[in-house]
Amino acid sequence: MDASAMPVSLATTINLADHGINAQAFRFGNLTMESDKYLSVKDTAADGTSQVVVIDMHNNNAVNRRPMKAEASLMNPKDNIMALKGSTEGQPGNFVQVFNLESKEKLGVYQSPVNIVFWKWVAPRVLGLVCDQDVFHWNLEVANSQPEKIFQRSGKLAEAGTQVINYTANSQMSWCLLTAISTQDQGKTIDGN
Repeated sequence: MDASAMPVSLATTINLADHGINAQAFRFGNLTMESDKYLSVKDTAADGTSQVVVIDMHNNNAVNRRPMKAEASLMNPKDNIMALKGSTEGQPGNFVQVFNLESKEKLGVYQSPVNIVFWKWVAPRVLGLVCDQDVFHWNLEVANSQPEKIFQRSGKLAEAGTQVINYTANSQMSWCLLTAISTQDQGKTIDGN
């Protein structure tokens, strides 16, 4: 079939391996792309140190490497704001820190007493945090704010072994959608939830 007749055209924009990013970093939860602006990867450098690599797709694919011990990073879809998630030895749950990289300002720090299994920007300054049992929204426009519980996971979405793969909310925050997958036959089939 003629390529010009195809409804979608594919082209490689950036090859992360060409920029020295370890291929083992290319996995769910480690590599994030919240919009067409930033790509963020939690990587391990050749010397074994942890780093977060941010590619600015709107700035000629500029690559910025920062040494960090965070387990995951998430760039804001619009602004140069980075959220970092990690764990503290001896403490349950995860901590989250959010920084405005342009102003060098720390926008917030939160120590969750439970594991954060998925996270996503649901608005320009609202970070959605999906935990084992509950879903929270953290409004970072409000100084010194704490995440607010939005709803409790229930049914299949609350069962152990269910993997959350997406979370979103409408612009008015009047409804939310939590998407997950699970399997009941050791991976032969995947159930959507």
